Amino acid sequence: MIADGIDVSQYQGVINWELVKKHIDFAIIRCGYGQDIPGQDDRMFKRNADECTRLGIPFGIYLYSYAQNETEALSEARHVIRLIQDYKMAYPIYLDLEDPRVGRLSNEQIEKNCKVFADELQKNNYLPGFYASYYWWTTKLTGPLFSNYTRWVARYADELGENADMFDMWQYSDNGFVEGIEGPVDLDYSYRDFPTEIKEQGLNNFEKEDTTPPSMNYKVGDHVVFDHVYISSDSSIPLIPYMNHGTITRVVQNARNPYLIGNGLGWVNNESIKGSLTYLSNPTYRGDSIVDALVQIGVDASFESRRELASKNGIENYTGSARQNLEMLRLLKEGRLKQ
Repeated sequence: MIADGIDVSQYQGVINWELVKKHIDFAIIRCGYGQDIPGQDDRMFKRNADECTRLGIPFGIYLYSYAQNETEALSEARHVIRLIQDYKMAYPIYLDLEDPRVGRLSNEQIEKNCKVFADELQKNNYLPGFYASYYWWTTKLTGPLFSNYTRWVARYADELGENADMFDMWQYSDNGFVEGIEGPVDLDYSYRDFPTEIKEQGLNNFEKEDTTPPSMNYKVGDHVVFDHVYISSDSSIPLIPYMNHGTITRVVQNARNPYLIGNGLGWVNNESIKGSLTYLSNPTYRGDSIVDALVQIGVDASFESRRELASKNGIENYTGSARQNLEMLRLLKEGRLKQ
């Protein structure tokens, strides 16, 4: 797959993202530069991230680095995390490596700094990566660390050329035009399906998608007890029902809430169901003693057992009175005495 994107910063000014959306698949937004100092936040970051979120434009992040050591690299990672914690980002979090001060460091020191940055991002469940020119990728960022992360390359040419398989993203122009942006903008290709990977793995503030179909623990005809219901089979908003038990009349395979209760009391799932109800029945009994009727079908007829049965069937403050016993006997003969 090839996705078309742009990368932007405060230097693009106020972007009309509704126009831009018609021409791109994704955006990479600069959140700032350097260490975790609010004065070094990109002044257009929040607006750009809010607009992409509002319009459903998949986006990632980059931070311009000038870290000289591991301590400063950790601060840069925390700079990013401070700004992105409220956003869901379907593309990676990149460290932009191009500053001349960074370029004067040894390759080993650059790699150490990058490891600190990536470790801190991963610890917080973000997908890190690195951006640099083709020259930097072939002369400075050559250590084994970088093969573990997504790589974004800047090379302004008709073809990416040699070692193209190293890279997941290619910034192929710094002089593009996109409707909705005044002036030039960087243009990019992405060769990797980052949105699917990131969402499935629950990275970048996405919740991990559960692709396991719910098990079918109950069937049509089961009478169940539950503590809440849902308005539909795919709803995620629990509601308090006016009854806490009912009979399953329909089962929808693989639905979030697969069981329909009655003729529309609500939908429930395995988590909301607290157990099944069974009923005692003795339709052939002709006497008037609940004790004898229970004993006849092999059920404990002690006072404590009858008091528990009474409570389950809505007969409060059971004392063993004739009225209470006759009500239980009626339910038993009708096959509706809840056990």
